[in-house]
Amino acid sequence: MNGTSQGTAYPDNATTSRDNSSGELPLSPIRTRSDVGPQFDEISFAAASRNAVANISRVDAINRDSEQKGRTWSLPINPTEQSKTPIWSGRAQWQHQVRHLLNSDSGIKACKEHSVDTERVYAVAVTMAGFADHHTGRRVTASRERLADGAGVSVTVLKRARRVLVALGMAREMARGRLLRTIEQWAAEAHHGRRQAKATSVWALLSPRTVVVQRHQAPSSATSRNEPQTVGSPQSRRHGPQSLGTSVSSCSSVRKNSPTRARTRRQRSLEPTHNPRSIQLQITAAELVRHAPALNPKGHIGSVSDALSAHSVDPERWSGQDIARTLSEDTRTRGWLWPTVGSIRNPIAFLRWRLAQIDWTLPSPTESALAARSLRLAEREAARSDALRRDAKVASRNVREAAMSSIRASLLKRPVDSD
Repeated sequence: MNGTSQGTAYPDNATTSRDNSSGELPLSPIRTRSDVGPQFDEISFAAASRNAVANISRVDAINRDSEQKGRTWSLPINPTEQSKTPIWSGRAQWQHQVRHLLNSDSGIKACKEHSVDTERVYAVAVTMAGFADHHTGRRVTASRERLADGAGVSVTVLKRARRVLVALGMAREMARGRLLRTIEQWAAEAHHGRRQAKATSVWALLSPRTVVVQRHQAPSSATSRNEPQTVGSPQSRRHGPQSLGTSVSSCSSVRKNSPTRARTRRQRSLEPTHNPRSIQLQITAAELVRHAPALNPKGHIGSVSDALSAHSVDPERWSGQDIARTLSEDTRTRGWLWPTVGSIRNPIAFLRWRLAQIDWTLPSPTESALAARSLRLAEREAARSDALRRDAKVASRNVREAAMSSIRASLLKRPVDSD
């Protein structure tokens, strides 16, 4: 029927104050243009005020329940979905877990299936960990372009790397990025004061129970022989302790304590079995352990000295602080994390692995600093010599006064020309 609303014969009393698909209320009810009396303006203003207050309350509730943080507004996550998602063990522990899985057979297989290199997957994982919440590992809301730029990869490689992390159970997409609804745009503007039309995906970084148990469980000697060797890091290799039976002689105590064997042992003890370590090398090893406590060996400090000698690290050129600084800089350049104290099963094996990846024939930081200092001193000395040469060409005060006196005397002796 023309002139009616929703089939009623009284169009003057019809309104359209229903909620829209986003849940927000209209700012004012829509009425047909008919004469309803002088109170129409007051009624419409009161309804608009109620709707505005209701929308403000809804916006506040959305921002409060979703616990918005940062300079952008992120999509809210269902609390039920949050409760089903485990948190991570911490940023450093999670990165070690990712590295352990990538070195395993399942990680290598997942990387091959998604056509991505393990190092690029680890770089993406480290970059995502930098944007995650420190306590839970959630709220990774950085855009794909920002993550790809931070990891040094393309957006396509970033997508493949995140699929590998999902396949390994170390990451989960909590919400897919999309355009914001009207009420969500209002909530975003109330949060950071700017207009926001779309939101990025929300990711969570996980530490599954199976991975945590596998990382912290000490393997037995029976299983260590059957376990495959990992690639790229000696930390996960299973080197069982040396058997005590090999260090104990099978001969009797009477034979060991015989005078003939005693003289033989005394003579052998006087003969050097290996080249003695230099004092400077031992000082360098001790200084390295002091600046890098994670490399502190469980046994004698001489094992650190032997590792330095095996990789041609000259203690006369490289101090312990120089070695620690170079190892830290190389670790940071590769996008890795320096291990914490007690996190390495075999510190000496780890040290040998890291020393083998650096060229120790290059100048040390101390030598570079001394060379730069010598260059600065040479430049200052050259500038000082130039200044002295310039000053030498300038006449002194006494020379100028003597020259002026000579000029005055010659002028006084000159005869005056007559007209």
